[in-house]
Amino acid sequence: MENKLRIGMVARSDESGLGRLCEEFYNHLPISKTLVLVHPQYQNYPEKYPNGIIAQRGNPTLDEIDEFLKDLDVVITFETAYNWSLFSKAREKGVKSILVPMYEFTQCPCPEEPDLYLCPSKIEYDIYSKIGNAVYLPIPIDTNKIKFQERKTAKTFVMNNGHGGALGRNGLKELLEAISLVKSDVKFLIRSQVYFEAPRDSRVEIQFGDLPFDELYSKGDVFVFPHKFDGLSMPIQEAMAAGLPIISTNFYPHNEYLSKELLFEPETMTKIQMGAIFRQIDAAIISPVKLAEKIDELANKDVSEFSKLNRKQIEKWSWTKLQPKYLELFNSLIK
Repeated sequence: MENKLRIGMVARSDESGLGRLCEEFYNHLPISKTLVLVHPQYQNYPEKYPNGIIAQRGNPTLDEIDEFLKDLDVVITFETAYNWSLFSKAREKGVKSILVPMYEFTQCPCPEEPDLYLCPSKIEYDIYSKIGNAVYLPIPIDTNKIKFQERKTAKTFVMNNGHGGALGRNGLKELLEAISLVKSDVKFLIRSQVYFEAPRDSRVEIQFGDLPFDELYSKGDVFVFPHKFDGLSMPIQEAMAAGLPIISTNFYPHNEYLSKELLFEPETMTKIQMGAIFRQIDAAIISPVKLAEKIDELANKDVSEFSKLNRKQIEKWSWTKLQPKYLELFNSLIK
């Protein structure tokens, strides 16, 4: 039955977090068709999805959705349907629909409900289990692609900023402020796909632009990610797979699996909303002072145990372990 499962996926083709997430699912599940989206602001790579149906106007049209849904058993999309008629059209054709919600950016309420909310973190499950049919299943990590390196001593602190995240949620601004307060003899490596003014500090190295994925976690001893909100954090999970200890903000659900000794307290929590159609959520106000204190606390210390613990945790969430659970879930849904 599993070999005959016909899965369609709505796929972002850019190098954002969502783009990377789509690529991982395409590479590890038997995806038979893709509906490919081209982001208007980012560099796009639609060639990653050979023979995909390209949404020519950004969001898919009804004609493109009809073509996409032919000969499918189940369709999966991340964060949004991009055109909510996807779910109603799928229902008309007997195709089961799955939405992987992101609690901060998934429209609330959804104009059309999927058959299943596949929740990537516990905070989404807390929300969507009260709304409809929901399961919690962690987002898998490719532990074969991300090689483990045991990190020994905390000398170089790394941050991958990406595009910075909505409302600067990755915490780059606060990290730059914290660096000026760090007293220890350490180095910082910051990678960013968006430009910012580099600090005048000889301890800091900056790399701008899109980098090969293999380079993102190969250097450094500690990963610093002072994020303000999210349920799923691919950068954290990927850094853990590479054996990097994680300095991060103490909030749920990440404080349930990260080493508590390396978490720093937010200054306070506040309420934010991405827009009128989204839900109100909690967000951390980051204290550069507390972040700097945590870096100083770990600087030049032995971090090998944190390194090994992180890899051990992520191996529970590897594609090798979780792929059968995803296929079992898809098959149970169409039955």
